[in-house]
Amino acid sequence: MKHIMVVDDSEVILRIVSQTLQMHGYSQILTASNGKDALPIIKEHLGKIALYIFDVNMPEMDGLSLLKEVRTLDKTTPIIMLTTETDKEKIMAARESGATGWIIKPFEGEKFIKVVKMYLG
Repeated sequence: MKHIMVVDDSEVILRIVSQTLQMHGYSQILTASNGKDALPIIKEHLGKIALYIFDVNMPEMDGLSLLKEVRTLDKTTPIIMLTTETDKEKIMAARESGATGWIIKPFEGEKFIKVVKMYLG
């Protein structure tokens, strides 16, 4: 089974996302609290990650910077941006940089899992 990489600076969100994924049978979850910490984990598991979920606003390295970095290493794996941002310009910037989806926080578990299943098939 492939991994799901979740990057968010909120402990609570990391826990909620991980628990929601586990409740729906996704057990291979990698987490990091910012883009800088996530990059070495992503490089180590390159080719074994089926889905990325990135927060947009994080310290050290934000989600858009991480998205751009990951796209230089992995062109095809879906990347969902998880954020409180509803700013159309940020959404467009993320899409142009290679984001495949956008989930607004707070989210309902069922809607979140629907999006995850849509990308994981």
